[in-house]
Amino acid sequence: MVIKSFGDKLTEKIFSGDDLNKKERKKIGSLVVERAESRLDQLDTADEKDLLLAPHLYYHKLKGTKRYSIDADSRKSPWRIAFEWENEEMTNVLLVLIEDTH
Repeated sequence: MVIKSFGDKLTEKIFSGDDLNKKERKKIGSLVVERAESRLDQLDTADEKDLLLAPHLYYHKLKGTKRYSIDADSRKSPWRIAFEWENEEMTNVLLVLIEDTH
């Protein structure tokens, strides 16, 4: 297991495969939950080399932070999974909605 901690209960709930209530479903909107759960599962078994070798994840460092990101759903989705590396484990794993501010 690589994921050490989650940044919020919703991300942890999706990772665990728990059912989401109506309010939680509304919050995530267009996110394909099954795909996000699959990506979280991939993170839980990956090291940085695995992420670099999986171009469909679009793994990259977020500028100006210690955080990294992969696509939560697809390249066209505004949802990302952000996390930090602590030794060989991921901490503060969190689903993040990237909004266009233009």
